[in-house]
Amino acid sequence: MTVMAQKDKPKPEAGGGGADRHDESELVKQFQAGQREAFDEIVETYRSKIAVLAHRLLGWDGDVEDVCQDVFVSALLGLKRFRGDCSLRTWLFRITINKCRSRMSRRGPRQHWFGSNHEMKPDMEKDPADQPLIEAEMAHAVQKAVRALPRKYREPVVLRYLQEMTHEQIAETLGLSRNAINVRLNRARQMLKETLAQTGEQENQ
Repeated sequence: MTVMAQKDKPKPEAGGGGADRHDESELVKQFQAGQREAFDEIVETYRSKIAVLAHRLLGWDGDVEDVCQDVFVSALLGLKRFRGDCSLRTWLFRITINKCRSRMSRRGPRQHWFGSNHEMKPDMEKDPADQPLIEAEMAHAVQKAVRALPRKYREPVVLRYLQEMTHEQIAETLGLSRNAINVRLNRARQMLKETLAQTGEQENQ
């Protein structure tokens, strides 16, 4: 799974959610009424979305399956108390973010998050026919820069630019104010700009 590849970029979803709000509300009601198959449909609807989000937050595939399982175990236990104050997607994404935070804290600061020690460095003398490779190498540099951001900045960046959520949806998901999200995104963009500029300088030396 390629975190930042263009083809991996999810399409905007109607209403900013995974399923239609009315449909997901019905699924929740059915589950709360004792229809277990409704939960199976929730898993089917959101599993791939949660896997993509977990991968993008964690930076590697190793823990994604475990995180998905943890998310749906928590959802199974908590869905009886779900009141619909937010969308089901927002609620599941909150759980996913918390599970990813726990995973990363258990790894410890010495764990390498990038999944590979292989450094791809663009060769400016490449033939124009190699342009797709150059673009892939640039995307790799952006991936690394995003993953290296502190969690408080990485999470809103992933939700905004990779999950294509609005500022309001991000604020709701992370439990922050709209202003706080704006501040963190602005700071994250500046940090990414500085990191990528340093990377370019190092590669040109």
